[in-house]
Amino acid sequence: MSAPGSWIEVDRSSLAANVAHLRGLVGPSVQILVPVKADGYGHGAFETARAVMDAGADRVGVARVEEGAELRRQGFAGPLHVLGPFHPLDLSEFVDHGLVATICDPVAAKFLSTHAPDALACHLKVNTGMSRLGLHHANDRESIVELLSLPGIEWEGIFTHFSHADEPREDTSRQIERFDLLLAMLEGKGIRPPVAHAANSAGTLMHPSAHYQMVRPGIAIYGYDPTRGLAPGAAALRPALSLHSTVRNLSWIDEGETVSYGGMWTAPRRTRLAVLPLGYGDGFWRCHSGAFEVRIRGRFCPQVGRICMDLMMVDVTALEEIALGDPVTIIGPELPAQRLSDAAGTIVYEITCDLGRRLPRVFV
Repeated sequence: MSAPGSWIEVDRSSLAANVAHLRGLVGPSVQILVPVKADGYGHGAFETARAVMDAGADRVGVARVEEGAELRRQGFAGPLHVLGPFHPLDLSEFVDHGLVATICDPVAAKFLSTHAPDALACHLKVNTGMSRLGLHHANDRESIVELLSLPGIEWEGIFTHFSHADEPREDTSRQIERFDLLLAMLEGKGIRPPVAHAANSAGTLMHPSAHYQMVRPGIAIYGYDPTRGLAPGAAALRPALSLHSTVRNLSWIDEGETVSYGGMWTAPRRTRLAVLPLGYGDGFWRCHSGAFEVRIRGRFCPQVGRICMDLMMVDVTALEEIALGDPVTIIGPELPAQRLSDAAGTIVYEITCDLGRRLPRVFV
């Protein structure tokens, strides 16, 4: 049996509580699609998918067809939506694994209409302001009507994506208005797909008028508030992920000695150092060096010196007792992942998604 190193724990009860909280916001008639792309935002896609479906989510989504195929191979049997654009070369994967396709252009739709062996469940993506994927809500109206009238395609849904839902700006209201006008036009022609959706986590929390027939909360399901306090309903969210490690080496250095590559930190006194088996190979960027604390034996201890690929150093001089193998908490209730994203000048999504694949995910 190997010695414990570093690992991630994911709390199923927190995932379930977040699903329940969002269910309370959107009501029983609105479907909840939980994105589990990028390995469940770093939490572990398969176990996360099982946990949220058990908690009452209606379906899960991934970004790429290979992610969907892998979930099927692992045994996930629920509705599974590939949110990235459909490519004709992937048709057999969609058919074999029963995946829901996202159509972003006329070429893909016309190919499916001609070549799909059976009616494939599809959602048409519309650009209302994100300008990343999808047909333009106004300039491509004729194409949208044409595609939704094609035979051989089961148009289950139509959707858009918000660009500023986590900010107090008017952009989201304009996107909702554009989407509403398009839906009304399609309904008047009798070709509106039954499931319309637009709201990501911030949209779900901040814009009830954008709940439509389905919402797609991602980061909120994992317990983080994308609005940074703007949405009152986000206070109940519970982060599901915690990151743990163990002390693998202890040593003393003298005042004036430097630590790690480049000598960016100099010991201000005789210093005791603990080495943890975590580094930028596990998702801690070098810009995190010296910018956060960890918790050992109930005390907060600063990380010092430049973070290496596999290791980081912590100043544990203040601890009266410490031993090899002592557990260390890096992300947890009193050490939010948000502090790491703030230190790196980014968003919490990047922190959890970047946590290395060599870190075991333990669902508790």
